[in-house]
Amino acid sequence: MRKYSLSNSEEILLNTLWQENTPLTVAQLADKITEANWKPNYVDKIVKQLVKKGLIKADGILQDRFYRSHQFVPCLSKDEFLANMLAEQGVNNALFARIAVALFKKDSKQSTPEQDAKLIAELEKMVEEYETQIEEKSTDK
Repeated sequence: MRKYSLSNSEEILLNTLWQENTPLTVAQLADKITEANWKPNYVDKIVKQLVKKGLIKADGILQDRFYRSHQFVPCLSKDEFLANMLAEQGVNNALFARIAVALFKKDSKQSTPEQDAKLIAELEKMVEEYETQIEEKSTDK
């Protein structure tokens, strides 16, 4: 597992790519990032840093009149990235389960029965997927 440390600017740019969920050029990123008044040159610098860290990659070229621009996409989904960050902090599966239960108890006071049912269904699906992964690992050995 690789350790990632992000600056605030890198985090903003990566979050923008996750939210848009489509390949974007440096100019498109500069337009989309509204919380900061970044020039395309600064965005290009941040993009190069994220490419070097292996967090984003070029995924196509956009032809705009006379110019060609690389389009970039994240290498990891936001969930995968967050899972790596938690693992770096020493959060294992058992601790994560306890955290999930604590969050569920805290939120259950404010949630509706429909929201609770949806959350339970999602958690059951996650458990089934995890059990499938464990079974696949045991049959591979």
